[in-house]
Amino acid sequence: MNLNQLKYFCTVCLFQTVSDAAEYLHISQPSLSGAIKDLENEFGVRLFRRHHRGMELTPEGEVLYKMGKDIILRAEQTENIMKDLGRERKKLRLGVPPMIGSVILPKIYRDFFSVHTDITPEIVEGGRNDLVQKLSEDYLDMIFVPHNRPLDSAFSTMEAARLEIVCCTQKDSPLFLQDVATPSLLKNIPLVLFEDSFFQTEEIKKWFARGDVKPNILLQTAQLSTMLSIISNQIAAGFMFRKLIEKNTDFKAVPMQLPLYANVSLVWKKESYSFAGMQKFKKYMGDNNPFISNS
Repeated sequence: MNLNQLKYFCTVCLFQTVSDAAEYLHISQPSLSGAIKDLENEFGVRLFRRHHRGMELTPEGEVLYKMGKDIILRAEQTENIMKDLGRERKKLRLGVPPMIGSVILPKIYRDFFSVHTDITPEIVEGGRNDLVQKLSEDYLDMIFVPHNRPLDSAFSTMEAARLEIVCCTQKDSPLFLQDVATPSLLKNIPLVLFEDSFFQTEEIKKWFARGDVKPNILLQTAQLSTMLSIISNQIAAGFMFRKLIEKNTDFKAVPMQLPLYANVSLVWKKESYSFAGMQKFKKYMGDNNPFISNS
């Protein structure tokens, strides 16, 4: 077993699919599958059970993952810190939920990365829970996350925005004429939501539960483009940040009864080494908040 094989194995454990892990690692799927197979042959055990939803660790795989991820993280942390001290580390690994990314990434690329050309962005999209896990395990340096309660004490935070969540409908939909969205009004309307790991989905389901209504969920997806396409074709209604759709004349933002907001923070681990790119990005956030304007 070598360090690369162990790194490949731990990455598959994190993403739970070979395709996503291979994309993250920038290697081919056959190469990654071959590395996992070599480990299984070397140890004489099965590390994963394959099924239609992805890959599940076997008990033997759990043992290797528990020990292996600590080895990999310590090796990567050591390498990254020494490269940063030698000013050879020139990247910022930033996690962003899809809707928040659509609001702020254009401005961040234009106003931060175009100025700090020495820093290479590595952007990962995902739900809040997935991003927090990747940050906890040092696969990311910093993340933007929405939340309505304090985050774990292991994290440092910088307040970034307070965004209103609204019901989003197409202009020819019957909902277009409504002034406010209530759980009872939406009871029989097909809805498209993000997957359950996303913060706003958790909050929206709580909103329906408070109204004693079971939402009519047609589809859950991790892709913002899929959600917008479903809404624009009048197949279902959805929920967006008002700031994302307020300038799009094809959609209407219908306020929620008892307005629903998400506080958004920039988050990093307290005990983590503060790379030069992280320090520059924190200063940028303080001087030029990307949530304020996209113009």
